[in-house]
Amino acid sequence: MVVWKGRLTIGAIDNTCTERYGKMKRIIATLTLGLALISTSLVSSAQASNIVNGQGCTQSGALSTVKVKGISKSYVCAGNPSVVGVKGLTWTLKTCISYWAAARGQQDNINQQMSLIQAMSEPDKTTYTKKLADSQTKLNAVFAAIRKNHCAAGL
Repeated sequence: MVVWKGRLTIGAIDNTCTERYGKMKRIIATLTLGLALISTSLVSSAQASNIVNGQGCTQSGALSTVKVKGISKSYVCAGNPSVVGVKGLTWTLKTCISYWAAARGQQDNINQQMSLIQAMSEPDKTTYTKKLADSQTKLNAVFAAIRKNHCAAGL
């Protein structure tokens, strides 16, 4: 029997070391997993410096922030909503995605109102159809501005 820090057996010393070693293994495993997850969703600084809107990427949801001339731009690896008929992932400005979603919400609202107008009688039907047509024209200009200023390739 050995007395060590108030414990009377060698087995107790062995158990204490084993418990500490087991905890350390769990901590190391957790940290390793966390680092692996972080490294798969972030982009290296060398890659980030080359990122522009429309450039292909491989991991959906990956994020990157690029600082050019003091201006930070945040990108996400996703499909560019302003490009029709193209499948695949590209680096897309976050503002492109959020502004496009807001404009799509307005488009859905106009479409819903247009279907309600069809049930109206004249002259209200003509009046509201004209107002919605004006709203649609303005919204089309908004889509064009978003496409040009936030979603175009090379931004």
